[in-house]
Amino acid sequence: MNIQQMIDDYANWLKSEIVISPYGEYYELTTPYLDRFNEYLQIYVKQDELGRISMTDDGCIIGNLLSSGITFKSGSNRKLMLDKIICNYALQLNENSITTIATMQDFSQKKHNMVQAMLAIDNMFEISRDNTKDIFVEDIQTFFDANEIYYSKDLSLIGKTGSLYTYEFHFQRTKQKPERFCKVINKLQEDSRNTTIFNWIDTQEKRKNEGKLVVMLNDENNVSPKDIEAFEQYDIEPILFSSRKESMSLFKM
Repeated sequence: MNIQQMIDDYANWLKSEIVISPYGEYYELTTPYLDRFNEYLQIYVKQDELGRISMTDDGCIIGNLLSSGITFKSGSNRKLMLDKIICNYALQLNENSITTIATMQDFSQKKHNMVQAMLAIDNMFEISRDNTKDIFVEDIQTFFDANEIYYSKDLSLIGKTGSLYTYEFHFQRTKQKPERFCKVINKLQEDSRNTTIFNWIDTQEKRKNEGKLVVMLNDENNVSPKDIEAFEQYDIEPILFSSRKESMSLFKM
């Protein structure tokens, strides 16, 4: 195998596939790499009077994620993931734009870093689609840890019907408060709401105690007053994640 020839062929292919077009004060570099929409990644490049080369994606990658419902709240795990990618590729964020400054000597490396970071950040859509609930659970756990709220994780209970139900967080009974279970729902829908209510009723009938269920809801997604009312009718405590600080006493010992 002539590995050097393969590398040379790849470099020649990459060079031949890049399309350069004037774009205002920039040049638009259209690369052969595709985003999740099967559109070519584009980088915008300009050089100042000192020879410094500015590169940006013009906010395209993060803008597309935001328009798809992916958010990057300060302190969230998703924001930490984004910051880590930017740091690993020695880039910067200017609002929603991925940027860097290069010289003629390191332009090729910086352009390569830009493309790799754009691909990695664009892939956060798939990560978020598959693991959004996991990230939401981690956000809740981070909140509990930061406020010294002590819990057990992933406690499974058997209901009266013999079915097994798992609750993401469990808080022990105290003199002042009953045993508390916390169910995490990232995207509340009618099915998930009704299933949560039924599962809790089944659990309560088996255990026959005064345990309480708290449902932590991600209100970055839609939560209607009708859903809140439905939980409350069954003595289930719905907590919006945005209002978690106001409900800390519910979890404290």
